[in-house]
Amino acid sequence: MRFLFFLLICLNLSAKEPNLREQIGQMIMVGFNGLSTNDVGVRAMLSDLGYSRFGGVMLLGRNITNKKSLINLTNEIKKRQKNVLIAIDEEGGYVSRLKDASFQANYASAYDVGVSFDINMATNLYAKMAKNLKECGINVNFAPVVDLHFKASPIIGAKKRAYSQNPQKVALYAEIFMNELEKQGVFSVLKHFPGQGEAKQDSHKDKTYANLTKEGLLPFSKLINRAKMVMVGHIFVQNLDEKNPATLSEIVINRLLRQKLGFNGVVISDDMLMRGVGDLPLKEQIIKFINAGGDILLFSEFKIGEKRTADVVYEAINEAINEKKISKERINQSYKRVLKLKEELK
Repeated sequence: MRFLFFLLICLNLSAKEPNLREQIGQMIMVGFNGLSTNDVGVRAMLSDLGYSRFGGVMLLGRNITNKKSLINLTNEIKKRQKNVLIAIDEEGGYVSRLKDASFQANYASAYDVGVSFDINMATNLYAKMAKNLKECGINVNFAPVVDLHFKASPIIGAKKRAYSQNPQKVALYAEIFMNELEKQGVFSVLKHFPGQGEAKQDSHKDKTYANLTKEGLLPFSKLINRAKMVMVGHIFVQNLDEKNPATLSEIVINRLLRQKLGFNGVVISDDMLMRGVGDLPLKEQIIKFINAGGDILLFSEFKIGEKRTADVVYEAINEAINEKKISKERINQSYKRVLKLKEELK
């Protein structure tokens, strides 16, 4: 009788152990097409999510019409997987997804906040934004930008996405942003590590180059103990690693971010479909990101060619494990980091 009881316990415990596909799924976040369950793209996404093909989704402008429809969409997403990450880019200013009047979300850009807002004004702004995101069912915001402001930057400076060229000021306002998101149970994401404000290229379109500076790293250093997630940018940091963008660089992620700055949280890539990630085949990019210490691979599209992105990524990782290019232990490490993060969801 005791043996049977022990056997039942063992079977129950083993049933809860995630298989490799489920572990890899938690390392994938995808975008998708559609606005509601009436759309084929949404139904496909919800189906795959229910089978744990991925552990997070990112919302883009193409998924959002008004506040009511967005709430309905996120409710449906949450039904399919416990503690799914639902992410958005809501920085304020140029980078805003909440454009419809129903959101009442005409938020100032980071640069305008840095120039014109005092601490109380910034707190009120980000408190309103965080509450709005929470009401919409969003639990991850790809913000704040803690890059430094340089006017010549086409993707950061020109679009007013950075608070200031003064790193202390950047850290001050970014922390206010993080505080208000945290109060609402929304994870902030520091970006774009290790700093791409001075880059004169747009990493969406081209290879992007910058140098690591003490000033550029300072906001990350000051806020890293508060951060749960960090997004690594597609930046070739010339004085650290000329061969790899930061996203694929063991020097940048493992040595600088994890060892030197002591970050033990979740590292997410910038969109892996951006041209700034470089010219390597996707499988090699995935291998490098994971071996460098990255945890979540972000893809803005649900499909790559004719295949579903989650299947492409799983097959690449599974092949790499069989080829001994990635260890199962490394996958399990990222899986545990992601699950630990998700345990904090309210």
